[in-house]
Amino acid sequence: MTNAVLDHLNNVADNQSKKLSIIYHSILEHAVTSQYANLKINFDADFQNRSNLNRFINYNTHPTVDFKNFVCSFNGGPHVSRILLVAILEKFKYFNPDYCSKNFVFLAEKLDGHIRDYVGDQDNFYRKFFIANNSAEFFNSIYSFGHVRFNHAKNIYNLENKLVESFLHIVSETMATSYVPFVTEKFLYSVVTRGLFLSYAQPGWHAHVEKYYGFKRYTKLFDYQFDTIQNPVERLVELMSMISKFSILTIDDWKDLYLLEQETIEYNYDHYFSGSYLTKLKQAT
Repeated sequence: MTNAVLDHLNNVADNQSKKLSIIYHSILEHAVTSQYANLKINFDADFQNRSNLNRFINYNTHPTVDFKNFVCSFNGGPHVSRILLVAILEKFKYFNPDYCSKNFVFLAEKLDGHIRDYVGDQDNFYRKFFIANNSAEFFNSIYSFGHVRFNHAKNIYNLENKLVESFLHIVSETMATSYVPFVTEKFLYSVVTRGLFLSYAQPGWHAHVEKYYGFKRYTKLFDYQFDTIQNPVERLVELMSMISKFSILTIDDWKDLYLLEQETIEYNYDHYFSGSYLTKLKQAT
């Protein structure tokens, strides 16, 4: 619940016997702000909206939802959490190169080290969910859809068909190995295409998005117990285990399940395009 930049600023303020005012674009709960007696950390909802949320406000027509694939997931930079995510997607045989991207390469030894960092002497157990005997070729391959970093207005058109043709979008959130919810535009790719999504993000991320942003969870289908698990490797394995039961179903089954959440899907879609999400977010200011 600490941050190197805030640590430094807190020390500067302490040395000068004064308080510093910080404007931040994400909501930091008391567990974080209480660490910094010399900082007044202010959340700015409009700053967050400009930084992340209003990227798709003019995107109001999407292709028809027509399932052909189980999971889509889009992975840009090679952060630890993305290395973990693409590896487990491949091991579970959910990484379809027509619907999943991986814009980086890495060595099995690097992945192995990351797993050990988080689970210690349980690494021989958890490694089984991430690394297969033939994984090296996948780890050393690039799968890309012409991703342009930060150009979400363009990227949505590159990805829209992959989104509407997939039963579930596994959102690869920024730095999912952190411990404080950090919300970017990534989940909105599914909201604006009327899709189902789950995020590999920080613990408590889904509850945080519902509480402060007002987007509802798909509780008729998904068990969000994984969202409460602190350890990022354990959380990811729990997420994948939870969704695995859906992988054996037929396309018609996926369509029926999708309809069970139709009301929530429409609510989230309208919540975004009406601007209600920003009204809700400003209540946290």
